Order: sequence, then C-alpha cells, then structure tokens
Amino acid sequence: MCLAGVAAGAVAPSSGTSAQAATASRPRTDSYDDPVVFNELSPYRQFLKKEGIPVYEGGFIDVNKIELKPWKRVGALGAYIFLEGTAGTVDAWVCEIPPGGQTTAERHIFEEQILILSGKGRTQVWQGDPGKMITVEWERGAVFPSPLNTWHRHINTGKDPVRMVAITNAPLLIDTFRHTDFIFDNDYVFTERFDGRKDYFSPKPAAFYPTVARDRTGKTNARGHHSYTIVNYVPNVWKAELHPAGQGVEDYDTHYAMARNSMALHVEQFPTGTYERCHRHGPGSTIILLDGSGFSMMWPHEIGTTPFKEGKQQQVRLFEWKEGTLVVPPLQWFHQHFNSGKTPARFVKLGGWNNDLYPFTTTLVSDPGRTEIDYPDEDPRVRQIFAERLTAAGGQFKMPESVFKR
Repeated sequence: MCLAGVAAGAVAPSSGTSAQAATASRPRTDSYDDPVVFNELSPYRQFLKKEGIPVYEGGFIDVNKIELKPWKRVGALGAYIFLEGTAGTVDAWVCEIPPGGQTTAERHIFEEQILILSGKGRTQVWQGDPGKMITVEWERGAVFPSPLNTWHRHINTGKDPVRMVAITNAPLLIDTFRHTDFIFDNDYVFTERFDGRKDYFSPKPAAFYPTVARDRTGKTNARGHHSYTIVNYVPNVWKAELHPAGQGVEDYDTHYAMARNSMALHVEQFPTGTYERCHRHGPGSTIILLDGSGFSMMWPHEIGTTPFKEGKQQQVRLFEWKEGTLVVPPLQWFHQHFNSGKTPARFVKLGGWNNDLYPFTTTLVSDPGRTEIDYPDEDPRVRQIFAERLTAAGGQFKMPESVFKR
C-alpha cells in the first residue's frame, strides 16, 4: 500500500560534476522548553512524510516493478519500502537514475548497503577533501556499502536507466536522535569504517573465514558461525562464489562483512525440489530474490511449531516469490522457504541483524540462539504442501528421507 505522494516542485537530477555538495542541514529547534506533544508521528515517520515520495508497506513487494516518483532531496526518482517485518529497525529505498544523471552528494550516520538491479555506472566516495575521492565502477548485480558518514553520490554512465535498491538502519537513528541535521550533516569521521585507501572497493577479499558448523544435537553450546568474507565490493551477486551453509539440503551461502557494518549481509542458494529448515529471528532480515521461483510459509511463533496439527492453519501465511521479490519475515515469526521452480533459488539478504562479527546486546534484534525447527520436528503437513505444489508444477521432490529421521 502506498502512503505518500509526490514531492511538490521536485527537480530532475543534475548532470554536473562538481564534487562539493550542498549542506544537508534541516531546520530544528534547540530549546529544552519546547512544548511536548503526545501521540505524534515518530520522527522517522515525520521524515518519510517530508521526503515526498511513495512509501510502500505490507508483507512483500517487487522492487523491479514499483512506481517511483521525483525525489527532490536526492535528485532522482525514488520510493521507500517499509514492510511490517522490519519492526521499524530498517527500511529500504529504490532509486532510478536516468542516463547521464547523478544523485545529489550526501552523507549520513546510518548504514546503507546497495544492490544494483539494472544499468551501469559509478559511485564516488570521499571524506572531507573531495580531491581525495575514490570511485567504484559497477553494473547489474554489484553490492557495496555507502561507508558510514562519508560523502557519496551515484552516477549513471550507461545508455539505460540505473535502478538500485538499498537497505538502511535509518529508522533507528532518526528515531533516537530526532534531528535530521545531526543525521545528514555530522562532521564526525569514522576512520575504522573508511580511511580513504585506494583499494577500499577492491573485489579481492581481505580475509575469508569458512563455516563452523553449529551443534544441532544439543549436547554442547557450540554456536558456530557462517562463512564470512571481509570485502567492501562484490561485482555480481548472481555469480558470487558460495560455500556450504547447513540451513537446508545442499544449500550454499556466503556472508559478507562490508565497511564494518552492524547490519548483516549474505547471499544464499538452494536447489530445486528442496526447502530450508523452519526458523525464526529478530526483525529486519530483508531478502531480495535474485533467481528462481517458489514460496514461503510463515506464522507467529505464539501458535507453536505445528500449526496445522493444532488446527491453526488459518494463521499460516503462504506467498509466492520470484526474481525481484523483496520480503521481510515478521518479528519472531517462524518461516521457511521452498524452491518449487525449475532453477536453483538464490537470494541476497541485504540488511537486518544477527551479525556474527558485530552483535548487539539487545536480543530484540540479535538472536544468538537462532531458534529453528529441525526437519524431524516439523509439522507433517508442511512436507505434504510442498510435495503437492511440486507435483502441480511438474517438479520432483528431492528432500532425502534421511533428513526427516533422528
């Protein structure tokens, strides 16, 4: 559902090449004696309203097809996506830049992780002196961060429009500090996030850490961790190398630590005729489907691990997905993903929490336990639904019987 309208007097993006950006300051008040107002919109909701572009809400959406409107502050077309599963911790935006166009340079103290959906171009990044900017060239499939509080802008160097999507943790920051000039016009330099080195966006990883399997027997507290690649630029997530994941059957993934961000990021793939273990976690895990087709089932954890067996099937949601679908599982809802298509299903989780390198103290967003339902314990109806839908699609059930046994 779209909640916002079009910015009045929005302008087309500038094609100039000046490195110095206009100030991003916003009017604010400074008095401790300002009147208090009850039940007002949150600061982030107020910010969205002032942005003047569409805001899409709900359960899932196609990032390739949503309508965009002139985004005056950024100098391009845009829209926000603020799905219920974020629980207000992250958001997404989609931006389109015409051939020869560029976005207005900006900086901000919230994290931002970007996927190029189509087109080609470059991003310029600098800290303080624009003469020391570095540039990263990209095309469809590239994933990279806007390093925290660095100046940056995106430029379309191709013949077709560029469409990009990003996940940010702006809602948390804007709601906490309330003044957007502090968010967008802050001089603090996070040198551990960006130090201006020329190879900052090199696709060559600085380090790689293989998967350490977790103990699913319950005999120890060994949590393990996913495979991690320390890198700030992935040229093409459609072709990125993946490693054994352990979440399903013959599934593979790679987790990325980019710009020392707290937000998580990984690419995952699982084969046709299979599905992942049911699991639940904190909010904001923003999934964008890259390849394949299938469906997901979700339900609130309060109704238990066997909703069909308990006669609560009315509370189970089932939705189909394909390339371009963006979905965020609701807070602590059980969910699992099923590949009923004819090709491996690959997706990128572009934002969210559960970062093994930079965890949060609060368990509201960070879940060290990674609660899941193992295959032998799942509701029998889950497997039946998948088999029925596979048969209807002409597919073959490829889950080995051994995974359903202790």
